[in-house]
Amino acid sequence: MSYAGSDRLSRSSTFKVLLYFISCVAIIFILFINQVFVNSEMFYHKQLAQELSNEMALFERMVQKGHINEIPDLVKEHQQIQNVFEYRITKRPEANTAITYPAALSDTELRVNRFQRTLNLRNNNILIIGINPELMRSYRDNMVPMLVSGIVVPVILMLAGALLFAISILKKLERVNHGMNRVSLGEKGVKLPVSKNDDEFDVLTIHLNFLIEQVEKKEESLKELSVGMAHDLRTPIARMKLRLESLLEKDTAPFTKDLEACHDDLEVLLSMFNGMLEISHINTGKHKIDKQWVSLSQVCQDVVDFLLPISDEKKQVLSFREDEPYHVKGEPSLLFRAIYNVVENAIKYTPDEGSIDVVVDHFGVVVIDNGLGVSDEDKGRIKEPMYRADKSRTHQGFGLGLSLVEAVMKRHGGDLAFSDNNPGLRARLYFPLKHDHRMNDN
Repeated sequence: MSYAGSDRLSRSSTFKVLLYFISCVAIIFILFINQVFVNSEMFYHKQLAQELSNEMALFERMVQKGHINEIPDLVKEHQQIQNVFEYRITKRPEANTAITYPAALSDTELRVNRFQRTLNLRNNNILIIGINPELMRSYRDNMVPMLVSGIVVPVILMLAGALLFAISILKKLERVNHGMNRVSLGEKGVKLPVSKNDDEFDVLTIHLNFLIEQVEKKEESLKELSVGMAHDLRTPIARMKLRLESLLEKDTAPFTKDLEACHDDLEVLLSMFNGMLEISHINTGKHKIDKQWVSLSQVCQDVVDFLLPISDEKKQVLSFREDEPYHVKGEPSLLFRAIYNVVENAIKYTPDEGSIDVVVDHFGVVVIDNGLGVSDEDKGRIKEPMYRADKSRTHQGFGLGLSLVEAVMKRHGGDLAFSDNNPGLRARLYFPLKHDHRMNDN
């Protein structure tokens, strides 16, 4: 139950279907048991009535043969050897009496009910033979607990079986969902566990593993294709850029403006391809990192000083604050570029006269702005290469800045996360928490 909680069971369609099925089976089973009880009781009553008729027939034959005087002795003898019947010899009530029990039916026989018979004797006496009521009560007392246990125990067992079955199904689905969540979060090399049962869940898991493998292969192939294209196109674009630069040094009127526009476009393309290649090299480990102890406060202060003129143009307040010193082992230039990209994004998407705070604390660096913010859907995708949360493309860029930040953070064992600032955005650069991550400024 700890693995599949009550909330999961209440949402489980499998468990709901099992409950409906068990409810229907329980109702049918209860009706069946009730009918069995009714029929068995009717059969038992019929047998008792038959025995009562046989017993009364014995005494009737004695009356017919004239052995009426022997009837009291026979009654005493029967009372001693069995307890099925009750015998009573009493005076017959007068016809006009107010007594209604036993009721007078004829001159020879009175029948009070189907479990009691009467026989006329001499001197206005009658013999009353009836079924012992204790026998009837003992039958019900014995049968009712058996029937109740026969209903309750199977229903409880069916409910327990349904619960165990639903939990088993939920556990298998939970493993599949957990693995698919890891895939959706971008984890590579995920393999869903396959049991030895070779059931339908194992077949589903095998198919999902194959699908995950194919998606990863296609994604890797697409990345290799993109990087290869960027690598191959970078050289001819650089050559075109150099040729345009050589042409611009000459008298190219009246095509100077067009050539300058082409030069600028080639510069943009070349920067984009260089960014893609750099991200690929950092992710694959081709970019060699010369790690040394770096003060994040010093890096953030340099970034703020560098970007302060840009924020001043928009009349923004760009400030830096150190809540706690933090030193990390890494490459200063890459850390500078990562923090620079995050702060530059904050300046870009914060309106005029807004504010951006850069804070260093015991977790790393957090950049806080009161700008446009990012939707929940975009928070999970803005770190993807070429993805732009600004669908209108009102701000210039390639969608590679945060991808570079993500690559740098992974190489340094950290992570990049976003949360709402209401209004604005909080970009958190988490660095690994180790005992030796803080160093004395001295």
